[in-house]
Amino acid sequence: MKMRKGIKVALIILGVIIILGLIFFAIDYNRVKNGEKPIFCINTATANDGGTKEYLGLGYKVIDFNRLDGYDEVKIGTWSMKYEDFENEYNANANVIVNGYDNIPSITITGEDAIIIKQILNEFTYNGELCDGIYSYEITINDEEHYKVKRDCMAIERENKQTKITKIVLESIENIIENNIDEKKQLEEIPQDYPMNQAIKDGCVVMSNNAVFNKGMLDSFIDNTNVNNKDRKSDFIRFVQYTIEGDAIITDLEYKAGLGYILTTDNTRDAFGADTKVINNNDIPLKFYTIDLVQNKDFIDIVLLLTGEIDYESNKKEYEPITVVSYSKDSVTYDTAPSFIGEVTEINDKTIIVKTEEKNLGDAVSVKVDNPKEYSIGNQVEVIYTGTVLDTYPCQIYEIEVNKYQK
Repeated sequence: MKMRKGIKVALIILGVIIILGLIFFAIDYNRVKNGEKPIFCINTATANDGGTKEYLGLGYKVIDFNRLDGYDEVKIGTWSMKYEDFENEYNANANVIVNGYDNIPSITITGEDAIIIKQILNEFTYNGELCDGIYSYEITINDEEHYKVKRDCMAIERENKQTKITKIVLESIENIIENNIDEKKQLEEIPQDYPMNQAIKDGCVVMSNNAVFNKGMLDSFIDNTNVNNKDRKSDFIRFVQYTIEGDAIITDLEYKAGLGYILTTDNTRDAFGADTKVINNNDIPLKFYTIDLVQNKDFIDIVLLLTGEIDYESNKKEYEPITVVSYSKDSVTYDTAPSFIGEVTEINDKTIIVKTEEKNLGDAVSVKVDNPKEYSIGNQVEVIYTGTVLDTYPCQIYEIEVNKYQK
C-alpha cells in the first residue's frame, strides 16, 4: 500500500511538473513571439558576441540573441536547440548602403562584408563632440543605423555625436567598400534621360561644352593603363558627353591586364543622331596600344596610340590610332566638381536658400534637397554642383550633392 501511495504521489508530482511546464512554455512562447523576454526560465549562459543569453525552462530552451552585428531575435525550442542553428539568419542580417564614397553614388554591401562593417561600427561608443570636418561619405545599416565618416578629422558621427577612429580602422572599412564597388554599370541600366548632375555623381568623366568633371579619374586611368606603367592594372572608365540639346553620348573604355582595351560607344540617347547604335571594339591589343592625351589646335584628344611599328607580315590586320573622346582646350577641368559652403537662411517645400560669399553665385542660392525638414535655419552646408549658374534671384544651380558642414 505504501509503495502504491508513493507511486501515486510521484505521478501527481510529475503531472504537476508537466502541467506547469506546459503553462510556463505557453506563457514564455507568447512572450517570445511578441519580442519579449521569458519569465519562467533560468539564464544559464551568455555568449561573447554582444550579449546573447541562453535560458532553460521546464523542458524548453530560449535563446535571446543580442549580437554585435545587430541580430536581435528571441528563439524558443527544445533543450536540443543550439546557437549555431540560426547561423544563416544572423549571417544574412546585415545590409549596408554606402552613399557618396569617392563619387560613387550608392554601394550596397551584404553578407560577411556587411557583418564585418557592422561589427566595426558597433564596437565604438559615440559620445564625443563633433569635430570640424566635411562628411566624406555615409553608411546606413538595415535602414536604421546611420553613420557619417569624416576622413579629415578621423571620426565617425552617429546621432549628432561621434567617435574618433584610427587610420587602421578607416582603412579596414574602406578596403571592404572598395572590394564591393561595381564601377562598370551596364549601359542598359543607364536611364534614357541621363542628367549631367547624376552622371557626375556616378563618377563618370563628364564633358560639357565648356567644362570637364571628374578629370582626376581620367588621369588615374591613364596612369594605371599606360604602357609606361610597368604594372599596368585592369581599370574601367566611362565618358559622358552632352550634345547642345542636352542628350548623353556614352563611351566606355576598359583595360584588361594581359589583354588590352575594349572600347564601347553608345549614342542611342541622342535624339538628333543620324545613326544611333552601340558600337563595340574589343580588338585593341595591349602589345600594340597605349593611352595618352594628345593636344591639337582647339581640342585635347584622349587617344589610344600605337606603341610602335607593327610587323604586318605576322599581323595581317592594319591598326590605327583611335580617338576615344575629345574636349575643348578652353574647358575648365575639375578633379571632381565645384562646390561652395554657405549658411541656410530659408527653408521651403523642396528647396533651401543658402547664403554664400562666392562671387559667381551672388549672396543667395536656391538649392534643391530631398528632405528640407532635415535642415534648420543657420545650418552650414557644403553644396557640390555642376558649375552651371542660372541668372535668377536667388540664383539657381544644378546640384550633385548637399552635405551638412561643421565649422
